[in-house]
This record gives sequence, C-alpha cells and structure tokens, in this order.
Amino acid sequence: MKGISYRGNQICFGKYALQALEPAWITSRQIEAGRRAMTRNARRGGKIWVRIFPDKPVTVRPAETRMGSGKGSPEYWVAVVKPGRILYEMGGVTENIARRAILIAASKMPIRTQFIILTHLNVADNSGARELMCIRIIGASNRRYAHIGDVIVAVIKEAVPNMPLEKSEVVRAVIVRTCKELKRDSGMIIRYDDNAAVVIDQEGNPKGTRIFGAIPRELRQLNFTKIVSLAPEVL
Repeated sequence: MKGISYRGNQICFGKYALQALEPAWITSRQIEAGRRAMTRNARRGGKIWVRIFPDKPVTVRPAETRMGSGKGSPEYWVAVVKPGRILYEMGGVTENIARRAILIAASKMPIRTQFIILTHLNVADNSGARELMCIRIIGASNRRYAHIGDVIVAVIKEAVPNMPLEKSEVVRAVIVRTCKELKRDSGMIIRYDDNAAVVIDQEGNPKGTRIFGAIPRELRQLNFTKIVSLAPEVL
C-alpha cells in the first residue's frame, strides 16, 4: 500500500487523537477492541470518536475446495488505513487520562501509531479574534507541523463581541510565535511561551492595526514587512 492519507488526517472533533504511522488493514474486531479499551480506561468520562470504518470485505474460501466457482463468502471486514490517518479522537478529559486511554488503544492496533494533541493558537493582533484552530498549512499538504512564517487556514474558536471577525469564521493567518525552539544559523536558539498567529488577508497584510508581543526577524525575510513594522519588539 503506497502513499499517505490526504483525508481524515486532521483532528476535527476532540482535542486528543491517535494517528497511524504505517499502512495496514485494520479489522472491525481490532477497532472495537481499541474503542472498548479507551472507554474503560476513561471510566466512561469524556467523549470518544472513531474516525475509521471497516467498509472493505475480505473473502475467504474453505480449505480443500476445487478451483473455480467464484469468490468465497465474506469472512470479515477491514478499514484501509494509510500513514497520517486519524484512528480515534477523544475530548472532555485531561491530557493524562486521554494519553493513558489512547496508548492502551494503540496497543490493540497492528501498526505503529502516535499520540497527538490539537494545538490552539493565540491571536497576536487586535483584529477581533482571540483563539484560532489550524485546519491546514497552505502549500504544504504533507507536513504535520507548522513553523514560524507558515501561512495556515484556521477557524476562529473565540472572538471579541461586536468586531468584524466572528466565531467559527475561516481565516488565513501567519505563524509568528511557537513554543518549539527556533534555531538560527549563528547558533542562537529562540523559544516563545505560546503559539501565536496574526490574521492576514489574501495579500498577506494584517487585518488588525496593532501587533502584541515580540516576533522574530525571520518574518521580514518572508516579506511580512507590514507585520514587522507594527510589532513592538523584533527579536
């Protein structure tokens, strides 16, 4: 099985998820075993979403039968999974409970998986949005993580009332701060306290008139000069 998953590779419902790292056919019994393990370990708390469905039948012919007479009867059903596909999602619980429950479900899977967390971004401008949730990275469909200077498509999760931008509106934004360290050619390493973005328009100009907090000077090299000029501090 070749390729990666281009659909179903984003967290859509919960905050925590189990993501596949290898291709496989996962049977309906294995999917149900993982779901039961998560439910029992979470003590019926929170909410669980199963993101894969066994819709492919696998036929098996009885032993010691003659050739011909067509295919055998369906023996079991499988879900075709490629790397990057989200298997389960979980929400409404703490990270420790979700990690423990999802890792137990991962032990029921026949492939390598990883535990991922949905990261929300703070908005570092006065456009009216307060918190964003990333949908995808523009121009990089195969990448799992966004870095400083990447333009993303995001949905507004929290917004200031009576402002042009409203909750659940889909916007474009550029990443200006990340908790992941940024290493420069000189050997200097910069790490911020939060993940933040600035809402922009189609031309790359900020929709707000003020920028809050420090931003890296790498944005100037990526032609976001308007954002750099509005920032109170450039590192």
